[in-house]
Amino acid sequence: MSEAASSMRAPASTGPKDSRNIVDRINSRQSEEIVVAFGGAVGCNLSEVVRSVKAHFEDYGYTTKIIKISKSIKEHFTSKFPADLPHEYRGVDLYALQGKARYTALQDLGDHLRSQDPKILAAMAMVEISTSREILKEANNNQKPPRSVYLIDQLKNPAEIELLKLVYGNLFYLVGVLSPQEIRLNQLTRVERISAPDAQALISRDRDDNKKHGQRLEKTIQKADYFIRNNHDNSSNLKEPCERFVQLVHGKNGITPTFEESGMYAAFSASLKSACLSRQVGAAIADKAGNVISLGWNDVPKFGGGLYTSDDKGKDQRCIYHGGKCFNDEYKSRLISDIVAIVEKQCKLTSGGKEDLANLILEETRAGSIIEYSRAIHAEMEAILGLARHQGVSSNGCTLYTTTYPCHNCARHIIAAGIKRVVYIEPYEKSLAMELHDDAISTNPSEISKTLFDSFEGVSPRKYSSFFFGRGERKDERGLAVDVMKTDAKHIGVEFLDSYQDIEARVVATYIESLTPPPTTIQPVAPSVGPLTDPPGHPAA
Repeated sequence: MSEAASSMRAPASTGPKDSRNIVDRINSRQSEEIVVAFGGAVGCNLSEVVRSVKAHFEDYGYTTKIIKISKSIKEHFTSKFPADLPHEYRGVDLYALQGKARYTALQDLGDHLRSQDPKILAAMAMVEISTSREILKEANNNQKPPRSVYLIDQLKNPAEIELLKLVYGNLFYLVGVLSPQEIRLNQLTRVERISAPDAQALISRDRDDNKKHGQRLEKTIQKADYFIRNNHDNSSNLKEPCERFVQLVHGKNGITPTFEESGMYAAFSASLKSACLSRQVGAAIADKAGNVISLGWNDVPKFGGGLYTSDDKGKDQRCIYHGGKCFNDEYKSRLISDIVAIVEKQCKLTSGGKEDLANLILEETRAGSIIEYSRAIHAEMEAILGLARHQGVSSNGCTLYTTTYPCHNCARHIIAAGIKRVVYIEPYEKSLAMELHDDAISTNPSEISKTLFDSFEGVSPRKYSSFFFGRGERKDERGLAVDVMKTDAKHIGVEFLDSYQDIEARVVATYIESLTPPPTTIQPVAPSVGPLTDPPGHPAA
């Protein structure tokens, strides 16, 4: 017998033997908690969505808890750490603020906290989740807490999402709430009585205020697992998408992708072919029946038509293989340097002043978003050109799905191609597309004489397979469709209360016990962990 085998012995009995098989015992240790965070542009009336999702989870038998980040910020500065309050808010009643003053204070104070650590607001939400869990356990005689959902309203920085995903894994979802800017402006000006210039300033800062620790919703919301379109026309319209989200996280039988979800997934799949050093963008064009007839992604064009791909071995001239640099960034830098040199001659700038001026031009003007010098064809253009390279197909009356809002250059080609509708994932419209082509573009579905630019609703392409992949049996032995009561439905996301090493050790201990020879022979030694049973205070589900 080997040294390892001779050193093994059977574990001591820790109580009545668990008669369940090992898989059932492991599954009993699955967490029954779900954490859902929400992100939405200012003025999108996100609270309506949170309330609707909460109600549908309660229909499934969950205990629900709404965690309002705005409330956490106020409590932090008033009852917990008042000395940390920035000077300009000393003596201000944070709970009495309304309108623009309320939004600005929350933006300022949120930025102040994130300046210490961009993840701090997510950590504050986790403190509240942990506290709520202990309260539920105590109410349940210190046993495993009931099925629970924690709804975080709301987050604005991608670092916050990264922390929550890291900690909660498959238990975590981000819901993005999208509304056209026109509707959000209306909400802020007419309902909340904020002046139009102030409302626009709030929206711009909310989008991206150029600080790593600031409001960066544009980057945050693109990490969403599910998108809900809230056009404020009727709050009852939120019922269906909110209910569908809850059904999807429980793997309800018979839910399949919509045309919109399939089209966006095709666009996302195409984006993965891009080697662009700036960003990966994908587009898909679908005909009137919803069939995808063309794909496009952003990359360098090649002779003979189309774009370079990984199949062009030895001939690939994409930027990463052709100089290894972004040519658009290089020529933008040259342009800004030329501007700074001209100003320097007139103003005799110091070296530090020149650097500050260059950064200011890059961040505060449209110079930072110039795309004139890029070698890449944009995804939307390539999708349109793909149709042009084939006979018998037309873009007229089609729908174009794109993973980001089209630039004004793509927008004019989309209009000229006769595309009827554009669906995009992004919370903000790039202003030039609407400013330059407001005669031909609209966000209002009733304007049938214009190309409709519409925000996406449904399952994020990143979550497509997780939500739509069939689990378990779809029919019983009689051939009848399988369905379960809402309160018995299982969450599709699996995370265990124990670490994988704890589970591994208990599985090993259980099998060593079952393989232990009779007492008359040399006894194997098991790891210093008992068989896989539920520890005190955590009975099997």
